[in-house]
Amino acid sequence: MDSSCTFAPTCLFFENETLQEPLDRYRRGYLHPVAITNIIRPDPSTSASRCQAAPSGYRILHKLGKGGEATIWLAQEVDRLDCLVALKIFSAHCSSGGEREARALRACKTSPNTPGSRNVLSLLDDFTFTGPNGAHKVHVTEVVMPMKTLYPVLPARSKKQIAMDITRGLAHVHRSGFIHGGNIGCAMPSAFTEKEVVYTMSMLDQYDVTMVVPDDPALHSSSLPPYLLSPCDLLQAYKYYGGLEAHQAARLLDFGNARQVGEDKGTDDIRWVCPPPEASFAYFGCGGLEVLPTMKGDIWCLGALMLRLFTGEAIVHDSTCACLLRQAKFEGVIPPAWREYWDKNEFLRKYSDRVTPENAHAGWSRRRDEFIQENPDVDAAEVDLLISLIRWMLATDPDVRPSADEVLAHPWFAEDAAMLVASHADSTPTMVQDEHTPGVDATTYLDRSGTHILSAMYSYGVSSKNNST
Repeated sequence: MDSSCTFAPTCLFFENETLQEPLDRYRRGYLHPVAITNIIRPDPSTSASRCQAAPSGYRILHKLGKGGEATIWLAQEVDRLDCLVALKIFSAHCSSGGEREARALRACKTSPNTPGSRNVLSLLDDFTFTGPNGAHKVHVTEVVMPMKTLYPVLPARSKKQIAMDITRGLAHVHRSGFIHGGNIGCAMPSAFTEKEVVYTMSMLDQYDVTMVVPDDPALHSSSLPPYLLSPCDLLQAYKYYGGLEAHQAARLLDFGNARQVGEDKGTDDIRWVCPPPEASFAYFGCGGLEVLPTMKGDIWCLGALMLRLFTGEAIVHDSTCACLLRQAKFEGVIPPAWREYWDKNEFLRKYSDRVTPENAHAGWSRRRDEFIQENPDVDAAEVDLLISLIRWMLATDPDVRPSADEVLAHPWFAEDAAMLVASHADSTPTMVQDEHTPGVDATTYLDRSGTHILSAMYSYGVSSKNNST
């Protein structure tokens, strides 16, 4: 008898909305219910396509994270118990995202000696298995520490190298013909995989759970997990095994949004982490239009990453049109293509006078001065190079942004630009969400010689099918 359910019942306890996924995702066609010590084995039908030496299954030890399309788990190979891996179990309704991710990861690893390929997440195994809520794609990868956890604790000397490694990885992905559209992180130190599993798990022995107990006992079903689990404190292990002292092995991950250049498929399963301006405007200004990720969108997200990495200032995505105001402030100009929608929107119209080149210039001058004040040993010329690069990547017009290769060629990344970047004093990132926050001067982008000028007075449209930029 089928004991799965098509909806999640009301329960006696409520999940931790910050650390745990909503219970209503555990129903037929969605997330697989996972419990510690479960062994995940591939369906026999998918075994033929796997490597002959692939493990017969994986035992769940703890939780690493959750997202809109999957849950991620710390696991060990059942045939080699000393091998720790990450298991990404996709929701049954996100099989296309799983297929895209696997295709992109394989393509980007076909040339392991190519510069930048080592900065792409390693796909160790992938298969399908069937549970009470449907068939689920599973990706087995190296264990990675999410960058959002590392931002406040990264050592000063690591930040520029991380920025370079991520840019190299992105350039490699683009050269391989793919658009990323995902997240980043750092691989765990080698000692994490070399030590005995029992030793590592002694540091991850806390399990924060919310028991799943339906109000009505008759509504309990196999679709539901026995409990909802918060992610483990992986940062503790990262620190203990010397991750902050060693070279941070940066990785591009979360390729569920990845597309091949020229691929024209639906946008139903796109999950933006930090949507670029063209995606924000398409959604708010064009009646909810969803656009596909693009290479130029990847560059904008890289700029947002570097802004947070070096200043602690996070560009926070929200679900209102206020994001357009914040993005316009980065250049100090309302794009002509936005003007009609902007003037009709009461909120945006109210703050139009704050989107000026003067305010934008003041905002970047403030960031520069604060950075130099907090890092007195840093050469001001190096800070100017860094600021000019970030501004170039955060251009509102996608056609103005550089390619990944152009970012790598920027003078700030030159070998002789050895910049000591001190850690941001405040471990809590500054959220760019106040409508009074200054933005960006969009009139010029200055290179090392001070002669390279890029115009920011432009007009552009939005296309949901052009992936070539």
